[in-house]
Amino acid sequence: MTGFTQFGMSNSFGVFQAYYETGPLAAYSPSTISWIGSMQMFLMFFGGLFVGRIFDRHGPHVLMAPGTVCLVLSLMLTSVCKEYYQFLLAQGVLFGIGSTLLFHPSVAAPGQWFLHRRALAMGFASLGSGLGGVVWPIVVRRLVVEIGFPWTMRALGFISLGVCVASTACVRTRLPRKEPVPWATVLTPLREAPFVFLTIGACLVMWGMYMPFTFLATNAVRLGASEDLAFYTLALLNAGSLGGRVVSMLGDKFGRFNTMAVSAVLTGIVLLAFWIPLSSVRMILAFAVVYGFVSGILISIVFACVQQVGTAKDVGRKVGLMWAIASFFSLSGPPINGAFIAKADGATGYRYAGVFSGVVVLVSTLFTLASKLKQDKRLFAVV
Repeated sequence: MTGFTQFGMSNSFGVFQAYYETGPLAAYSPSTISWIGSMQMFLMFFGGLFVGRIFDRHGPHVLMAPGTVCLVLSLMLTSVCKEYYQFLLAQGVLFGIGSTLLFHPSVAAPGQWFLHRRALAMGFASLGSGLGGVVWPIVVRRLVVEIGFPWTMRALGFISLGVCVASTACVRTRLPRKEPVPWATVLTPLREAPFVFLTIGACLVMWGMYMPFTFLATNAVRLGASEDLAFYTLALLNAGSLGGRVVSMLGDKFGRFNTMAVSAVLTGIVLLAFWIPLSSVRMILAFAVVYGFVSGILISIVFACVQQVGTAKDVGRKVGLMWAIASFFSLSGPPINGAFIAKADGATGYRYAGVFSGVVVLVSTLFTLASKLKQDKRLFAVV
């Protein structure tokens, strides 16, 4: 349920990107506007470095309650924003703070309950974010037309309040509370080769994978789609992601690192082979479903992989550290792609963005395999 609100809404930022480019922030470049969404992702992931320590000592509820307040308040404040800096602070910074307080406890808690079926657990835990990514673009588009943008954001705030309160009440942990490790030892996981290679791979995934989530709707408009259909392309992408998240559960059978490597290859290929030659609305609709499917496998299995290279006792620390490092790549990815789009006219800019994103995701596969081989030197071992 937590993923339905905060992660589902972050995955739907492309809806806001398209609205802002033709509405209140039309004077700003796509790259500048995308900083709002990338700031959300950056703070959500970077905050794990601190949230993981609090989670280990105090449990999830002391984090998720204020996280709910921050997230709901951010949506309410966004409804009255007029200037770019106001959107950046309310929808970017405050939403990101609320997201990190909600996201990390909801990801770390299932890892304490499952050892052999972690991919299954994380796949189910991540279904909410995919479902939110389907629902929110449709809801936002219809409400903006019916009641206007300000009341749309207030409605989202009230819905999020109910969902986050319910999810906070449901989260439970298995292990007893413990003192967090000293700050001097926070970086000790970086001495472990499997963790280091996995972190580099995750960083590259975050750098390239989210480009379509931000610019799919604007690309659809460029290709001639109506505004309604352009908004719904994100719903299609996230619907495909739901299927991918279910398939990611097979990682328990075929190996989580094997599944991550294969899904990264498929994600990179789809970006290079399908995004670059997009030339019609039909093609972009097909791309949305296929890309959503392969990227859904990838993002879900990453969580299971990082928990596999640790133990239940230090899962909070390792999850937090990896995502804190990866956050800098999620921060810079959308603006880099937005700069490609702004500097080149028409299809060329979108193609450059596709090349950059596809290549970095493909390169991530090498580090995923390196992490796997550090755990088991057999190339075809189930890891």
